[in-house]
Amino acid sequence: MKKLEIYLDTSVISAYFDLKKPVRQLITQKWFENEIQRYSPHISDLVIQEIENTKDKGLRENFIKLINDAAPTLIPITDIENQLAGKYRAAILKKEVNDTIHIACASLAKLNAIVSWNFQHIVNLETMSAINQINVVENLNMIEIVSPENLGGSKYGSL
Repeated sequence: MKKLEIYLDTSVISAYFDLKKPVRQLITQKWFENEIQRYSPHISDLVIQEIENTKDKGLRENFIKLINDAAPTLIPITDIENQLAGKYRAAILKKEVNDTIHIACASLAKLNAIVSWNFQHIVNLETMSAINQINVVENLNMIEIVSPENLGGSKYGSL
């Protein structure tokens, strides 16, 4: 059986090291240790850029090691991703440039799901509905937007 293809946004990578939210951190750590191998992970150039912008050198190095260990497929960002992200911003997430680029990358790569801890902007029904309405118009697949809890992480804790 083919593995489901998932897009990891930066919030999932940073949560692995986030001491301010210990339950979320534990779920993320256990998910990376025990669950991620069930999936085919992807990230975009934007995830790399956001990580490179991390001011704390040690934390940045930890992020890079985690990514390297997960061995995700890299999705380049082109004008096509930026154009779709603009359509998402016109409909929803008007000021969230990076969030819409993450979603556009996953949609255009025809992935099964976006994995994020960003409940405010990404992991919510309103966003998912608006994104999928646009994807239908654009002849793209509908995409699930979930947290690690939805992909096996709930057995390690619950928020």
